[in-house]
Order: sequence, then structure tokens, then C-alpha cells
Amino acid sequence: MLFTSIKRRKVHQDVAEQIENQILSGLLPEGTSLPSERSLMEAFNVGRPAIREALLLLQRSGFIRITNGGRTVVTRPTAANLLEQISGSARYLLSSEGGEKAFQDARRIFESAIARNAAEFATDKDIARLGEYLKINREALGDMDAFERSDIAFHLALAEIGGNPVFSALHAAIAEWLALQRHISLRVPGVALSAYRSHEEIHEAVAARNPEGAWHAMDRHLRQVAQQFEQGKGRPA
Repeated sequence: MLFTSIKRRKVHQDVAEQIENQILSGLLPEGTSLPSERSLMEAFNVGRPAIREALLLLQRSGFIRITNGGRTVVTRPTAANLLEQISGSARYLLSSEGGEKAFQDARRIFESAIARNAAEFATDKDIARLGEYLKINREALGDMDAFERSDIAFHLALAEIGGNPVFSALHAAIAEWLALQRHISLRVPGVALSAYRSHEEIHEAVAARNPEGAWHAMDRHLRQVAQQFEQGKGRPA
């Protein structure tokens, strides 16, 4: 016979799991207010600290939110909630040996796939919108802060094509984690213009509905970004 070991858990984890199960089953629908702390203490026969820790756990997971009036309301977890939970771990990995390259490679593969997806599913409206962000990117040349913001906006607009919220949330998280790298690489003379021209190639491939072309344009762009980051690290801030 095969058995698995029994995991010892804390009381607040059991409380959180029971509430979470009721939310997932629909017994506690979105928008429902949870009972007061005292009522929950009586229902679970536990102390206030266990209830508060359970509610904090549920809040971090995106299952509840605390309103300005102090009510605890059931909410729907999102991709953003999930990524917020792992942000600390991501930053730790990013600072470890080999972490920068690992994240750069992950970003390159992810965003190349995003570009391919955009070329497959972009509507005329999507392409026009991406073109507007490309125009803003061009107009920001010469202003590093403005160019950095327009760079992020262009990539996000690409991730939003197709309406997949996980793509958008992942892009936003990666942009945040790698913000310093983008800032450093843009210190290198000529990098902003090079990035803009790469964005032009990506836009052209998406507008032509050319998935392979979009993939390769993004792959080339982010390989260049990784090289420019290495060059920029040695330059004064």
C-alpha cells in the first residue's frame, strides 16, 4: 500500500481553506460580505488571531477585499493577484547569480510568442491602436523618461491584442521586474533609436498578419536589448 505523509497545518490555514471552498463553490458569490470577525470566531471556534491571519491570506490570494467601511467582501481572483504574490520571489531570483539572464531569456520567449499571437489575431482596430503607440514612441525620441514610458506602453498594447488578461498581467509584471534593466540599457547612445526601429519592424509584421515575422522581429529586438543592458551597466547613471 502507498501512503502520503500527513501535513501539519496551522489553524488559520484551515479557516482560509473552508472560506475559499465556499467561494469557489458559489455559496459565497462575488460581492457577498463575510460575517464579522466575532461571528467567524464563533463559527470556527477559534481565536481572533486565527481569523485575522486567515482573512489576510484570503486577501493576498485575491478572494476578498476590505472596504473603506471595514467590510470584508468576496472578490474574484485575477492574474494580477497571482503575480503580486510571486513578485517578491521574482525580485529575489532576479538579484541572484544568473537571475538577470534567466529573466531576459524568459522575457524574450514570452514576448516573441506575444508578438506571434498579435499577428495571428489582431483586428484592424488593434493594428491602428498599436500604430498610435508606435507614433508616441517615435515622438518621445530624445526624452529618455518619455521614451521609456512609451516603450512600455507599446509592448503592453501588443500584449493586450486578443484580450487575454493573463498575457497583460504577465507583461506588466515582467516590465516591473525588469524596469531597472530597461532604464540602464537606454543609457547607451543610439539605443532608443534602435529600439524604435525594432518596434517599427514588429508593427509591420503584425499589420501584415505575419506571425513568423513578428516572432523573429521581437526575438531580434530583445536579444539586442540584453546586449545593450550589458553595455549600459558600466556607464554612469
